[in-house]
Amino acid sequence: MKEINLGIVSFAHPHAPRYAAAIVNHPYINLIGIAGLGVNASLAQQTASRYGVPYYDDFAELLEKDELAGIYVGTEPRRHLEVVREAATRGKHILCDKPIALTLEEADEIIRICREAGVKLMVPFNPRFQLPVMKVKEALDSGEAGELISIFAIKYGKLPTKIPLQADYSWLIDPEEAGGGGFLDIGIHAVDALRWLAGSEARRVYAHIGTVIHKGLALDDIGTLTVEFANGVVGTLSAGWANPDGYPTWLDVRFEILTTKAAFLIDSPYHAYWYYDSKGAKRLYWWRRDVDGLVDEFAKAISEDREPAITGEDARAALAITLAAYESARTGKVVTL
Repeated sequence: MKEINLGIVSFAHPHAPRYAAAIVNHPYINLIGIAGLGVNASLAQQTASRYGVPYYDDFAELLEKDELAGIYVGTEPRRHLEVVREAATRGKHILCDKPIALTLEEADEIIRICREAGVKLMVPFNPRFQLPVMKVKEALDSGEAGELISIFAIKYGKLPTKIPLQADYSWLIDPEEAGGGGFLDIGIHAVDALRWLAGSEARRVYAHIGTVIHKGLALDDIGTLTVEFANGVVGTLSAGWANPDGYPTWLDVRFEILTTKAAFLIDSPYHAYWYYDSKGAKRLYWWRRDVDGLVDEFAKAISEDREPAITGEDARAALAITLAAYESARTGKVVTL
């Protein structure tokens, strides 16, 4: 793999520090600059200083660097289209944090811009690069586990304002900035995982989403979704800002997956994975290296000139399911996609 030069635009998103660390620690990636855009510019500047790379107040200055191959976009989602347009027209590949956009129209525009510019577009959905979920996918695709019947997922986190970093993430509870609350913020990762594991497109969606735990919040804090896929697989997800202050981890993810030959249980907080079949039980402990894997995949897609494992179209599909869940919650009806 040849060396790849990447930059970072904005530390508005809580994920940005982890992506900065993953980029810096990758043996074939050089971090060559960080630009501040939106909130947390001071954190972006501090991180640039820590890693010994230039800091730019104007992200366009970073994009002008000829040696820059691509960027991680950690802005608020309402700024994604602006940054993608500027980067893609300069031939820079894009790793854009979730959600890809706040509307399907903007998602389509982002995909179109990148396609016409001939640049890679990847949106990082972490569960796809968590070892247990990858092992389940392998067992499904190989036929070892038989046919998939159903997936039940839980993805809970604490309020974004409780994130233990010296930064401002209050935009995540601002309706104008975030577009959706806990279900969008926390749930869209798992929505993508449901679709990926099902290996099929969503057909019908039904959901309850509301402000149940944090009374007075201007956005939803939790939701429950049921999605029926075209191949008959049914997925259920409960997601949002549900974990209390005393919970031992900020975020946890659980999957229970039933097939005709096996049952899988993934428990993220304790990094444990169980696989039950006719021969008994297998247990695997794992360490969370999902961001490292996502960054590595983005770099390899650039180096090998191929589509990344998670495309803009994948991100649009996850957004479509999530927005359909909000529509169902508003109307009380099943939404057909």
